[in-house]
Amino acid sequence: MGISGSSLRYRPAPDKDGPLKARIREILRPGMGYRSAWQELRKDFPALNVKRVHRIWKEMNLNVAPRPRRRRKGSPMPDAPCAPGEIWGLDFVHESFLGGRRFRVLAVVDEFTRECLALEAATSFTAGKVTKVLASLFAERGAPKYLRSDNGPEFVARSLAIWLKVQGTESRFIKPGAPWQNAKVESFNGRLRAECLDAEVFHNLADAQLKIGLYRKFHNEERAHSSLGYMTPCQFRDQYQQKKEREKLYS
Repeated sequence: MGISGSSLRYRPAPDKDGPLKARIREILRPGMGYRSAWQELRKDFPALNVKRVHRIWKEMNLNVAPRPRRRRKGSPMPDAPCAPGEIWGLDFVHESFLGGRRFRVLAVVDEFTRECLALEAATSFTAGKVTKVLASLFAERGAPKYLRSDNGPEFVARSLAIWLKVQGTESRFIKPGAPWQNAKVESFNGRLRAECLDAEVFHNLADAQLKIGLYRKFHNEERAHSSLGYMTPCQFRDQYQQKKEREKLYS
């Protein structure tokens, strides 16, 4: 038949990356990159190299094209928090229900721990509703030193400014057209968009509140952050508190 014996008897070797590829398919989620996957995979493959994950990631066509970056002009993000609860970032994200009606999501993020303190969805937000969300957080966690936000009408309202002054919290507004000055919450909004809002279908407000609430829990308790040494925000916060308690004990 014109076929060599070696070719006829050849049996392909099993794919040595098969178990790894199967595990990648199990943990894969919207917006996930190969470094985050590598961190998850190390639990089952302790000696796994990040370069191997990157190679397999490209073979499986899982790379996401990076968004084009615009050249930034102006000053970087002012100040920087030195402890949890010092500076909270606030911002809104816009999304739509399946029927086309739009709604907004208010995100409140602790800039030091990257923890999402609140993620509230509503068809409309007023300064009074923002105050109500903050009042609940203040009662639970105490008042921060500063609130960082843009110059949206809900944030610059006189009623909110008076209430914050009574609570002992200052407002720090970023410059118009400079979202990088509120970088921590903007970064969170990008992850929220990629991993939740663009991946889910929202039928109504109750459905949106449920799914967004589940994402907040996932972000705080399960999602490892490279900027936190691949710890979750809750783990990073607890580690910081334990460190401060040891310092007080031995001081």
